[in-house]
Amino acid sequence: MNPRIVCVGGGHGLACALRAVRRVTESATAVVTVADDGGSSGILRRQLGIPAPGDLRMAIAALAGSEERSALLQYRFKDGELAGHPLGNLLIAALADLRGDFGRAVDEVAELAGARGRVLPVTTRPVALEATLAVDGGLEVRGQGAIARGPGPVARLRMEPPDAPATPQAVEAIEEADLVVLGPGSLFTSLIAVLIVPGIRHALAEAGRIALVLNLAEQAGETAGMDGASHVRALIEHCPGLRLDAVIAHEGSADVSRPVAVEPAAFAAMRAPLVMADLAAAGPEHDPDRLARVLRELLA
Repeated sequence: MNPRIVCVGGGHGLACALRAVRRVTESATAVVTVADDGGSSGILRRQLGIPAPGDLRMAIAALAGSEERSALLQYRFKDGELAGHPLGNLLIAALADLRGDFGRAVDEVAELAGARGRVLPVTTRPVALEATLAVDGGLEVRGQGAIARGPGPVARLRMEPPDAPATPQAVEAIEEADLVVLGPGSLFTSLIAVLIVPGIRHALAEAGRIALVLNLAEQAGETAGMDGASHVRALIEHCPGLRLDAVIAHEGSADVSRPVAVEPAAFAAMRAPLVMADLAAAGPEHDPDRLARVLRELLA
């Protein structure tokens, strides 16, 4: 069996999900946020007018055909004008300029990396995030970095422009998926940043099974004080009608300071089937082998 599995999100959480999924199938696809505006991605966005390449680079590195190729993509220059830029970001930017096609550039970098699977930007339009925070009567914040570092949890996330079209291949991959894995990772600035792109919500309605992987820990600012059920409610508020066939949560101790609280009765009330398992690795990340085991069981 070679199930079609799509992972949705960005950053380290998406990379972790992809490392688990590649243990389950050769048909892995990542649908990735392009809203990052900090660091190398922010500089390249401002100078070249392209979508953010950083989360795409990390996804390609997670699917790369060898550790050496993954490390090469992730190599970050230390000195001079290139200081802080990962090589993978520069490769995507260079090929986007050469080809005049951002999506094709991502495909070619994935091919160079020998990626076992496909990595797709959720949109090829440059986009920005805006949020209302649940502090000070509704503080308005603009930019992925500012939202993530904000003084309180996100109440509502928006995208500018709101009509940025979803990449057709991303829509098709979700519609044809046997399993769509949402998260782990930053709930608003990685995951919901993908779900609010027009076309993605409708694609999810056509997918096979959909599973949310809850984070092990609260994220300071962005999800501060939010328990697992609040994560689900935020998803449904931003993606009305979202069907969750499983909510995968960690059971047991974890090496984190603010674990995401999980109350089974709350999930039962929302008709979100809860699947609990020991998923923690060292630190705030999921263990790919343990997560892969749970995903196999969902597909059985």
